[in-house]
Amino acid sequence: MQCWKFFGLASLWMLGAFPLQAQPTQPSPTQVLQEIWQAYQQLDYGRVETLTRQALLHYQHYTPTQLVELHTVLALVLMARNEPAEARQHFEAALSLNPQLELDPVLASPKVRDFFEQIRQERAHQSATENPLSWRYVVQPDPRPMAALRSLLFPGWGQRYKGQTQKGWFLSTIWGLLVGSSLIAHLEYKWAWSAYLEETNPFRIEDHYRTANHWFKTRNTLLLATGAVWLYGYLDALILPATSTQRLQLIPQINGMEVRWSF
Repeated sequence: MQCWKFFGLASLWMLGAFPLQAQPTQPSPTQVLQEIWQAYQQLDYGRVETLTRQALLHYQHYTPTQLVELHTVLALVLMARNEPAEARQHFEAALSLNPQLELDPVLASPKVRDFFEQIRQERAHQSATENPLSWRYVVQPDPRPMAALRSLLFPGWGQRYKGQTQKGWFLSTIWGLLVGSSLIAHLEYKWAWSAYLEETNPFRIEDHYRTANHWFKTRNTLLLATGAVWLYGYLDALILPATSTQRLQLIPQINGMEVRWSF
């Protein structure tokens, strides 16, 4: 029985720890932007373009302000390569997120700034339905209600939905370990109680009763802790704001028709 208990606890620990180990360490959006601007200052436009395009593939991890930087720096690189058509699309995307955006004279030449101002003026006189295929963003509703529903079903799921990956996996792991430990404690209690009921030796009856009572209290304590983690996960998902309260949605536009994909 002791071997079985050890195997069960070890299996639960490995199962709970696996999600944490499976998550590779990724640079934060701030670190990515720092690397991009450093490459831009070094005139390494190839690396700037590679890093920026990769970041835009995962745009939902970035705040609107960070997305403005990504689109702006990519547009500057494209202008330096004499590709104004695509640069226009990224300038338009940046302006859709920040209509008051101004280019830094240190980073943009007068010719680029004039081109940028021309795009701004055109946007002011065009309706949205007249725009060609381009990037456009809208802000999604508050994710907390859906996050709370997920955490109601499985603690930590809602936190991961809000972008709080580490907290989510931590809550899921702790809750899973507590559930497994509660099950083991319940089985130990059942076995100890059965041994107490079947014992005929008067000198061992009290020992079996104490063992059964110990596992009874342990099981109840673990169940209370499991409930507390579940309740905390639900309230945390419902009340606390997400990592970025402004989740973005990409809407390609073609000839005035919108096609929506939600991520």
